[in-house]
Amino acid sequence: MLDKVIIREYKNSDELNWLDVHASVMVDSYAWWIVIHKKPTYKKEVVDLVAVIEDKIIGFITIEINSDIIDIVKGDYGFVWEFGVHRNYRGNGIGKRLINKAHEIMNDRYGINKSIWYSQDEKAQRYYEKLGMREIERHWQFSVYPTEAQKKLFEKDKFNCWAMRGSCNIEDFEEVKQKFRVIEEDDALKPRICIGYEYIL
Repeated sequence: MLDKVIIREYKNSDELNWLDVHASVMVDSYAWWIVIHKKPTYKKEVVDLVAVIEDKIIGFITIEINSDIIDIVKGDYGFVWEFGVHRNYRGNGIGKRLINKAHEIMNDRYGINKSIWYSQDEKAQRYYEKLGMREIERHWQFSVYPTEAQKKLFEKDKFNCWAMRGSCNIEDFEEVKQKFRVIEEDDALKPRICIGYEYIL
């Protein structure tokens, strides 16, 4: 059956099926901390692919060309916003096929052979390293409860804040924890190290 898997470009009519698979991938991963209800759109051009078997999406990859999200990368690149394969089809090389096809299209259309990946999910990090991706950066991602002073400041603008999401350098995390009450009891929000990778094909 896996020899019937087709890698093709995403179509607008795929959205509901895409969201279903995306939600199933989210359940197995700590890469996302919010649920999405619409397929995201991006400011710049994208390479947007799905893996399909018998008209059913089982995997996806979305790469934005020269995204504004990061500034540490020199030269042209594709930033990977979305990537995953449904649990029932993992371990069969479908993820690698998605990545290879996305790089092939990036190279043909834009002359780019480099993609940038970030994840705070340890399983994803091991997978990226197994593929030979090179680490380029790491930082903590976490949520904090606002201080009383911050709550009062926000309330002046009619905003009630009960939690804030952010990041910091690895070496600054202990100092951050001295100043803020970091949320650690919520499994989805607790602190995790996010690692950035560069992949060149």
